[in-house]
Amino acid sequence: MQRLYFFILLICLTVSSQEKNLAQKLGLEANSKLLIIHADDIGVAHSVNMASFDGFSSEAITSGSVMVPCPWFLEAAEYAKLNRDHDLGIHLTITSEWKNYKWSGISSSNEIKSLINYQGHFYSLNDGVKLNAKYEDVKKELTSQISYSIANGLVPTHLDTHMGAVKATPEIFQAYFEVGHENRLPILLSKEFKQVIEDGTLDISKFDISKLLWAEKIYQKADDSPIDYKNWKKFYAEVLNDIKPGFNILLVHLGYDNEELRAIMVDHPGWGSKWRELDLEILQDKEFQNLIKKRNIKLITWRQVKDVLY
Repeated sequence: MQRLYFFILLICLTVSSQEKNLAQKLGLEANSKLLIIHADDIGVAHSVNMASFDGFSSEAITSGSVMVPCPWFLEAAEYAKLNRDHDLGIHLTITSEWKNYKWSGISSSNEIKSLINYQGHFYSLNDGVKLNAKYEDVKKELTSQISYSIANGLVPTHLDTHMGAVKATPEIFQAYFEVGHENRLPILLSKEFKQVIEDGTLDISKFDISKLLWAEKIYQKADDSPIDYKNWKKFYAEVLNDIKPGFNILLVHLGYDNEELRAIMVDHPGWGSKWRELDLEILQDKEFQNLIKKRNIKLITWRQVKDVLY
């Protein structure tokens, strides 16, 4: 049976190589540099929501994703209902990393026991997920987050994952592929993970591999450098200069450096409040926006990707 699936995979890869690429399907030149500028963590805090909404209104971002279990999700859902042209997906969440600010699942904790720590919250780190999470619980919670989002008026254009937690084990990764397939939604994938398809790690009978789209490169700021404007500007200029033809994604984390966000992200300068405000400032910088045009980078959305795939 495994040989049969591998044979089917080879056929699909051969056929796909002869088809038009994403750029051509979008009506662009085959060698176009495609880029989604994507804001993570919407819903985690009011400050993050406000900065992300400002990112949309100033056209500094083309897409974003929402953390459904978080306290400020409903504000994001209300925004989505009022701004249906804005491209919003679900930032599937099974971790809760901040020191004094926690959440658990949309599902009852009794129904997803392997995802819940002794304090009644999601584990703080992916290690906790890797050691404890069971496929059935992950699948149930991811499905619950999608259903709850839609029920509250936020109809997602795509799925991605908070802290990359759904990649913690092959079994959990399987659930990620399956919920994308079952909800007809594209999922964020980098080329590095093609191996899980090619080596038979996943059960490809449970999803449609022809609907998978692998990003050439996913960029995001690392947390090991000075948090200042000069450094940020240099990094993001280097990103734009590095982008090659194909499908690329720039992940950003927006927020305002205010009392609320500083309290939430205490003892966590990486991806903290100042970090997030700098991300927004750079994206709204005219030099950054002009460099996008100068490098002939085509900004796209996940909604466009979804329309091509489904």
